[in-house]
Amino acid sequence: MLRIAAIEFLNAAPLMWGLEGDARFRLAYTLPSACADALREGSAELGVIPVIELARVGGLVGLEGLGVAARAEAGAEVRSILLVSRRPAAEVRRLGLDRASRTSAALVQILLRRRFGAEFAVQPGDADWRRGLAEADAVLLIGDPALRLRVSGEAEAAGLRVYDLAREWQAWTGLPFVFALWGIRAEAFEANREWLPQRLEQALEQGLEQREALVAAWAPRLRLAPEEVRRYLAENVAYHLTAAHQEGLRRFFALAAADGLVAAPEPPPLVRAGEEARR
Repeated sequence: MLRIAAIEFLNAAPLMWGLEGDARFRLAYTLPSACADALREGSAELGVIPVIELARVGGLVGLEGLGVAARAEAGAEVRSILLVSRRPAAEVRRLGLDRASRTSAALVQILLRRRFGAEFAVQPGDADWRRGLAEADAVLLIGDPALRLRVSGEAEAAGLRVYDLAREWQAWTGLPFVFALWGIRAEAFEANREWLPQRLEQALEQGLEQREALVAAWAPRLRLAPEEVRRYLAENVAYHLTAAHQEGLRRFFALAAADGLVAAPEPPPLVRAGEEARR
């Protein structure tokens, strides 16, 4: 049985849906940052992890063709990766980082520094974005809490500025952003390479085919209207990654390395999902 560190947010649900009930896997749901830690510690063999962790956790094989990303259309929002600020972005001096995030934590720093020209210090954020803003000029918020806040419009109603980081990245670079990819411990990949990548690809197809079942399951869980969950899965998140996504990934790693957030300016080599089995 392969242990999966599974992201507990809606954005990864289609990737996991088809694996539920498969006796070859045991899923444990947790935060994105903890998924990477589970692979690092060996308490899981695979997981959908923040892309930046592929460069930080040794001994992993990453899958190229599927993951959690922003859509490639110009102006597309992801709605669940937000910077909530009391000031214009260029004037942020203290930034609170969501503890669940690692890739988005790097992304927001790159955007503030390079797109907006801000000079700032970072500090741990608070689970409550309101309390976080009492200690910082702006806070990073990711996942389901960010989506609920975006849908509610509460931050805007309070006079705060809300920046969708996927939209800001694309407006700046012209490229879509990739947030998470499958990472597999090398020994588990070698032992299961003939079937595992293709099985993960099939699981996503099953999840996308069962989108209405996902909507029915997640809408009450998130206390959101079904149409908001449906819109999010259909219009905000991309799961099949294109050449533009790969270019966005390369641009992100180059900038992250230039800012000292990763060691190498290139993403680690990736294996395309399904490629091994087709051989």
